[in-house]
Amino acid sequence: MIWHRLKLSVIAGTIVILGLLMVGTALLAHRGLMATRLIAEADIERSAQGVENALNRQLLQIHGALAAIRPLFAAAGVTATSPAANELLRGFNLQTIAYRDMMLVAPDGTIIASARPRGALRSLPMVTQPTSIQPAAMIGPVQNPVNGDWSLYAVRAVPGWDGVVAVADVSTQSLMKILAETGLAPGMRIRIERPNGQLVASLPHDELAVGEWRHGALGTRPPDGRAFVATGDKGQPELAVVRSSLPGDLRVVLVTDLDEALAPWRRFRDRLTAAAAMGGTLVTAFAGALFLALRQRERVDAERARATAVLANAVEAMSDGFALWDGEDRLVACNQRYRELFAITAPFLTPGARFQEIMRASVAARHLPTAGPLSEEQVAERARWHRPEYSPVERRLSSGRWLLMTDRRTADGGVVAIRTDVTALKAVQAELAEANLRATEAAAEAQRQNMALIEREGRIRFLAHHDDLTGLPNRVVFRERIGKALYEAAERGEKMALLYLDLDRFKDVNDTLGHPVGDALLRKVAARLTNCVQATDVVARLSGDEFAIISIGPQQPQAATELAERIIALLGEPYSALGHTIAVSVSVGIAVAEAAWIDADTLLKQADLALYRAKAWGRGTLCVFEPEMDTHLRARLEMEQDLREALAEGQFDLAYQPIFSVVTGALTGFEALLRWNHPRRGIVEPSDFVPLAEDSRSIVEIGAFVLRRAVADIAALPGNLKVAVNLSPVQLAFGDIVGTVEAALRDSGLPPGRLECEITETALFESEQTSLAVLQRLREIGVKIVLDDFGTGYSSLSRLRLLPLDKIKIDRSFVQDATEGSASAAIVEAITVLTGRLGIATVAEGIETEAQWALLVRTSCAEAQGFLLGRPLPIAEAAAMARDGYGVPVALAAGFSAPT
Repeated sequence: MIWHRLKLSVIAGTIVILGLLMVGTALLAHRGLMATRLIAEADIERSAQGVENALNRQLLQIHGALAAIRPLFAAAGVTATSPAANELLRGFNLQTIAYRDMMLVAPDGTIIASARPRGALRSLPMVTQPTSIQPAAMIGPVQNPVNGDWSLYAVRAVPGWDGVVAVADVSTQSLMKILAETGLAPGMRIRIERPNGQLVASLPHDELAVGEWRHGALGTRPPDGRAFVATGDKGQPELAVVRSSLPGDLRVVLVTDLDEALAPWRRFRDRLTAAAAMGGTLVTAFAGALFLALRQRERVDAERARATAVLANAVEAMSDGFALWDGEDRLVACNQRYRELFAITAPFLTPGARFQEIMRASVAARHLPTAGPLSEEQVAERARWHRPEYSPVERRLSSGRWLLMTDRRTADGGVVAIRTDVTALKAVQAELAEANLRATEAAAEAQRQNMALIEREGRIRFLAHHDDLTGLPNRVVFRERIGKALYEAAERGEKMALLYLDLDRFKDVNDTLGHPVGDALLRKVAARLTNCVQATDVVARLSGDEFAIISIGPQQPQAATELAERIIALLGEPYSALGHTIAVSVSVGIAVAEAAWIDADTLLKQADLALYRAKAWGRGTLCVFEPEMDTHLRARLEMEQDLREALAEGQFDLAYQPIFSVVTGALTGFEALLRWNHPRRGIVEPSDFVPLAEDSRSIVEIGAFVLRRAVADIAALPGNLKVAVNLSPVQLAFGDIVGTVEAALRDSGLPPGRLECEITETALFESEQTSLAVLQRLREIGVKIVLDDFGTGYSSLSRLRLLPLDKIKIDRSFVQDATEGSASAAIVEAITVLTGRLGIATVAEGIETEAQWALLVRTSCAEAQGFLLGRPLPIAEAAAMARDGYGVPVALAAGFSAPT
């Protein structure tokens, strides 16, 4: 009966304990839910306050910058419509990253000044006019029509600026990135909304929802900063907070999913439930064990044995090595994992074996990283390793594996030893250390590259305004300084003069000594120029060997003339550059700003005209601009314009002067001569327009036209007549003359041997290397090369054997002066004899008298042309002459005789 009551008591007690355990678990779960809810609300409220503070800081920073514009402009003396306003705003805009542009906007919305180039955006894309802003407001969101980005416009009225307002362009995405850096918890979302429900910006960004009004939006709720539960777009519960910003019309809304916020509570609930279940299980098991103990007292020993077996199995099932030592360091028991970790010493791990004995056996088995027998001190030291006072400790075995040794003392003085394999953890730590080292190195490299980038940007900014070779201001900066100098001169009641300098024959230095020497010479010239003036910022290198200087003074152009004379004298002194002694002169053109309306471009043009006149007078001199130079320039520009239109309108034509054989008198070919029939000027002489065409390089197109027309016309004539076409050195230097010749011959079908390309002696040797290469290519395709005006240049006769020449044309000056026994006649005879021995034919031009013809007949000259033999003819008359077999007039034919 007593056993029955005891059994009932055990059952009743177990039920009571389980009931209390269930009630306690439910209470704890409910309290955990409340606590988690309060923590989530506090967290989101705190985050909302942080986001609000960050937003307020950005807005205060923006409005502070807008408020500082007026005093900043007043201090700089710049107005809103001044050209310097953009530059002032650009420098001010770099002080903060809260906005990407700062603008000054007129009452009609037009942007009158901006810190950044606006491109196609010339007015603000606002719904309302900024004139209604008193004194500040935030307008937006507005989508930029250029790049599609959403922006907020911080607008602030500027007192005293007639309705002009200061506007800061704030990128909503950049603003949200700044707000996201306040340390938000994962899963939290930010919205900036208007009190009327309009979405201004969101994180994450929702392109379709920005700018839309939504009924029942969270931003319409009172901004009390208290967390509340709302319903999301998909019907899920959300935890939200609404706070107001400083402007009042922007509200910060933070939202997070309630399920995510309560995730810690659910984990706590599950663990609590599991623990309660485990506790109930333990209570039930204890009750069952007690119940069984009461029923089967006789089986106490058996149950104890079973419990011992369960414990042994649990120990064996442990993932760590387990060993139990008594108070005298004798092994009581160890599991299989322990034996696996110490595989070599496993045979020595027998119950009752002392730790020291096992350690000595391990050394003998070469398990520990120790060579030779251990001393007693070493044994004692290693015996202390598994003592609790030294626990835990990490040791590396000879196999390379790392063990974490943890020892705990038992109540009876023994030691429980736990051995955990941490080799993988050590490898991870090593990898993390290596990764950290690489990250440190990468950060250092990034910092180095950033410094290099800063230096490069500084260099780029310098090169944008200065010449890389000399360090002087370039043309762009100099034009700006001319405008400032004109203003300063007017303020001081003085005049400004502009000196335009050009080194004489500087190209010869580059061609003969090389560009490195030329660059060194330019640097020395720049240094001497800066020593000639008081302020280095008035000297500039415009291009190549051209420099310019600004001179301001009461007496102009006297002061500028005196400065130019000093410069000519100083720059004319010899230079030492890279081991070469070089002497160059300089020509100077001076222009004085006489009128108030004159600008930088006009002044530069006048100085350039004066420089052109100075070079025409001779090298190493100066010239002051005069009004008639401008008249000459206008006439030159007008002719340049007419010249550009002449080819397109078909105003050019060709005349063909016949060429005859001196030996037989037969017609051998024609020289194509260019004629310009201007509708207003009439016939324009080639000497008037060809130099201008060469200066403007339009001679390349005109020469191609002459070549194509001449080749096509001669190809249509009967017989094997040749055609001579003059080539400009500009065509050789800048045009694809070889390609043009090949195309003309291919289209017309004229054999290359019937085309003669003429180039003057002076033009050939001014650009000898380039011209010789082109002429050689022409000769390779079969075209004949003729040296025109021979004897008027400065070449030596020894060069004749080096040039790819087929024919030499004696200059008309020798032929016209050639009379019986004259020096010119002797020169003509000498040229024909010399070239004949070199295998080069000669042609005499300018035959106008019978005496000149008779002289040629007695020489070895091969061909001749001139008014006596035939004037330039249109192609129709030239074709008739070719068909009729026209030769030298009969009156002259009697004078033919074989050359001696």
